[in-house]
Amino acid sequence: MPLFDALSYETEGGRATVAKKLGRRKRSRNKGYFFRTGRGWFTKDGAKFVPLTDQNGDRLRDPNLDEEVVKNAVARWRSGRRLVPADDAPVGLICAKYLENLRAEAGEIGVNPAGVAKTYIDRGQTLYDFCFGLPAEFFCGGDIKKREERIKEGRPPQIHVGYGDRRASTITPADIDDWLNAHVWKAGGRRTRVQAIKRAFNFAVERKVIQQSPIKGYRIPRSQSRVTYLTPNQEQALIDHASYAFAVALKVCIRTGSRPGCEFAALTKQHVRDSGDRMEWVFKPEESKTGKLRRILITDQEIIEIVRANMRDDGQLFRNRSGSPWSRQMLSQNFRRVKSRLEAGGETLDPDSCMYSCRHTYAKRTLEGYWSGKPASINTLARLMGNSVQVCIEHYLQFSEADNEMLWSVA
Repeated sequence: MPLFDALSYETEGGRATVAKKLGRRKRSRNKGYFFRTGRGWFTKDGAKFVPLTDQNGDRLRDPNLDEEVVKNAVARWRSGRRLVPADDAPVGLICAKYLENLRAEAGEIGVNPAGVAKTYIDRGQTLYDFCFGLPAEFFCGGDIKKREERIKEGRPPQIHVGYGDRRASTITPADIDDWLNAHVWKAGGRRTRVQAIKRAFNFAVERKVIQQSPIKGYRIPRSQSRVTYLTPNQEQALIDHASYAFAVALKVCIRTGSRPGCEFAALTKQHVRDSGDRMEWVFKPEESKTGKLRRILITDQEIIEIVRANMRDDGQLFRNRSGSPWSRQMLSQNFRRVKSRLEAGGETLDPDSCMYSCRHTYAKRTLEGYWSGKPASINTLARLMGNSVQVCIEHYLQFSEADNEMLWSVA
């Protein structure tokens, strides 16, 4: 008789044990039950071994039991098992706990939230939409009183049914698909929204609220880098059609490469270090997008004079024409408005052009040596923009003639 007809192997704790065929039937591995030598009959619940019992609750230990007896024990266990695990929780509670923790970490939110504060606002809007099916702006920065007042003014349109009342264990990847498809987000928007949902579920796993994220393994849409930039003619056309305040915003953002919301709009006297013919804007790690010290170096005398003229005021240095501090949303709205004016007059910009294109314009012009006459490398650009070298390679390498020539020289 061949060896493996007489003996079978199973692993217990990484150690192979031999079970004699006497007292053990030959069977496939997928019957849903099995015999463990010296321990009795078991089934599995995920990675957990579950001992099988008779109707009195006594363990089934006889290796020669009739197969029907074992099958009935498995059926009895399945019928008595909780459909919702003890550590399951409503999606709304999970999202609320995650945001509560994020809010405590964020500290002061402010007019132009940055870092963790901005993450709290952005993810709060996403999770509010996911749980209630209402527009994200009704999150109201987490202010429940303000939200109630706003809803009383007029019931917001229901986008989808909402998933807040569902148990986490009932959420499926198909639910995420349905939620995404209820909106008109582009690939980048879908990506950030899925990231927010995954992070909330992962937080619940870390805090032992649930055993496993119900959407573990769900593929996040790949990010698509925006490479749109503004030509000098397009820049001038935008400035000519903009209000004075927004024209200043365009000019400063293009020349400094500052992020519109958390850097340009958030700039105060405390951030500015004036050294005469040069200037630095310094943002602490907790104020920056990357969580690292951010330094913006400025040598353009026109920009330096603009900043100095605004330093007579307290609070944010740059303001719109009504005197209110700029915000990321207001800057984006103004850009879209001026872009529409240009298009109505026959001028065209790239379809993807937006306020953030000012930062991409800075990257392209710096790499080309537009202002200094000295082309910069990707490494230098990364330091100037407060990005990692890898991010700059992914987004801006196509702009760098210096780096491309270096590649040709060694090809």
